[in-house]
Amino acid sequence: MRRWNIAGPLALALLAQAAAAAPPSRIEMTLVTMRGDFKLGEVREVLEHDGKRYRIVSVSTPKGLASWFINDLRRESRGAVTAAGLKPEHFEETGRKGGTRTAKFDWAAGKLTLVNRESARTVELPPDTLDQASFVHAFAFLPAVSKAFAIHITDGQGVKRYRYRQVGTETLKAPLGEIETLHFEKVRAPDDKRGFEFWLAIDRHFLPVKLRYIEKNGDTFDSIVTGIETR
Repeated sequence: MRRWNIAGPLALALLAQAAAAAPPSRIEMTLVTMRGDFKLGEVREVLEHDGKRYRIVSVSTPKGLASWFINDLRRESRGAVTAAGLKPEHFEETGRKGGTRTAKFDWAAGKLTLVNRESARTVELPPDTLDQASFVHAFAFLPAVSKAFAIHITDGQGVKRYRYRQVGTETLKAPLGEIETLHFEKVRAPDDKRGFEFWLAIDRHFLPVKLRYIEKNGDTFDSIVTGIETR
C-alpha cells in the first residue's frame, strides 16, 4: 500500500476544490465487514439530498454465524444541508438489545433531547454536533477537508467530543479497484482502548470507503466498500 503526505498550496487547493463539489443527489454504497479473513456481515448506506435537506440510512446485516448473535442495526439521520455542511435534526438507531435510541436536535434553543426506551433527557447541544450516521458522510458536504479537527458526536445516549487527525493519503485496494483516499484516525488518550479509523475517497466526493473499528480487547473489524451507485 502506497502512502504519501499531502503538502503544499496546490495540493490543499485541489482538496478544497474537490470537497466543495456537491455529491450526487442519491448515493447507495455497499460494504463488507470483515474480522481478518472472516466475513461478519454487510452494510448498505443510502445518502439522499436535494441541496437543502438530507437523509442518510445505514443498515448493517450480520451474515453466517454472526447472525445467530447479532441483530440488524439500522441508523437514520435527517436534517439540513448548509453552506458549512450537514446539520442534523433527527437521529434514530434500532436493533440493539437496549431498544431504540433517538436524538432530537433543537438548534435554536441549543438543546439535544436523547430518548432511550422509556427515559428521556435534554443536554446542551454543542454547535459542531453530528450523529453516528451523518459523521462519516459529512465530509462530502464540507467546503474543505481539514488535516485535524475536533467534533461532537451523539449516539442517541449521550454526546461526546472526539479529536481526529489525518494519517496520510493511501491507495486503497478494494473490490472496486484502487481508490485514492485520505486516511483519518481517532486521537486516543492513553486510557482509551477503543479506536476508529476511516478512509475517504478523494475522487468520489470524499465518501467513506473503508471503516475500521478497534475494540477494547484489540479486536479489529474492517468495513470495505464493494459497490457505489449514484444518480
